[in-house]
Formats: sequence, structure tokens, C-alpha cells
Amino acid sequence: MYAYLNGILSERTPDLAVIECGGIGFELKIPLSTFDQLPEISQIVKLYVHTYTNEDGTKLFGFWTKNEKEIFRLLINLNRIGPKLALAIMSSMSVKDLITAVISNNPTIIEKTPGIGKKSAERLILELKDKIEDISEFDNERFKKSETILDDGVNNSGMMKDMWIEVDSALTSLGYKNHEIRKALQSIKILDNMTTQDVVKNCIKFIYLKRNE
Repeated sequence: MYAYLNGILSERTPDLAVIECGGIGFELKIPLSTFDQLPEISQIVKLYVHTYTNEDGTKLFGFWTKNEKEIFRLLINLNRIGPKLALAIMSSMSVKDLITAVISNNPTIIEKTPGIGKKSAERLILELKDKIEDISEFDNERFKKSETILDDGVNNSGMMKDMWIEVDSALTSLGYKNHEIRKALQSIKILDNMTTQDVVKNCIKFIYLKRNE
């Protein structure tokens, strides 16, 4: 229905963006990787769009790159993977990390997503293997991994309030418990150049490790 929307960003949260085009506000569900790239409110933005229709109506999903949109489409066409779980997967890791997990047959990376167990991760890899080659080349800088490793001894009391709220909201929407989120934010190391997605990913890693101790 829509290939992309190019307009004014009027609202943004870790899982949603509203773009005004011609006086109409389009609400799009988004992954964290897209949220981290969004400009400030009232700035011009372009998001690639996937239109999803079911018995509950029509929803729009927005993505910063075509690769994200293509991965999302592949995921929702797999068995037992709906739009909500597809966004959770894409918010837990970058597109590059997901493809690396599939190519290297490494389900451990995918298991960190809430709602995805070992068997589900293995099945996802099996079903994606023959389809993943259709995804085009990646922008390595855009999907560059954070250099930060979890550090249990660091207190992040100086973390920016706005980022804390965004991280807390994102982790809550992914299904993590309040006490897990609080402990993770108190325990991981956060650098000045880290994005919201970087912090969320490190929190997920921390929680995953704690759950499996």
C-alpha cells in the first residue's frame, strides 16, 4: 500500500512514530533500531513502510532502512512469528546480528528475545536460512556493534533521565520485569556515545545471563 512515508515527525517513542504527511498523521510501530535513528520532533523524516492487515484492522510498521523492512517481512511470514514478536526480535538485536546468527547457525543470540526459547530460535534459523540471501548489503557503520561489555560493578546514576525513560519503556514493552530492568540499569556500563538501542541490548544481555546463572 505504501512504500515509504516522508513527512514531519510529530511524535516518537521507543516503539512508535507518528509522521504527518499532507495534514494527516500516520502512526507507525517501529523497532528500537529505527527509533535510535529518528530526528528531533518537527524534523523531516523518511521511513519505509509495511502495511499489515488482519481481522483487527490495518496497522503500519515503519523502518529506517529497506533492510529492516525486508527482515520484518521475512519474519512475519515464518511459523508462529507475528508482527509483535518480529519487532521484539529486531529490537533485541541489529539486522546484522540477526543475519550473522542465521548464517553461523547460532541460536544463542536470538534466544535473548523475550518469547523466544531455544527450540523456537533453532526453528527460526532453519526457516530463514534459505531466505536470508535475498537481503541486500548492509551499512556496516549504521549497524556497528557497541564496544561496551557488561560491567557488574558500575553504577549509572548519571544516566540521562530521558534515555532512562526510553530504555525502561522499551524493555517493559519487550516483556521484562521491573526488578530485572532496574538491576540491569544499575549494573551495566554506559558510555557517552551509546544509543538507546545499545543500552537496551546490553540490558538484555545482562538479564539473560542472570536468568541462566
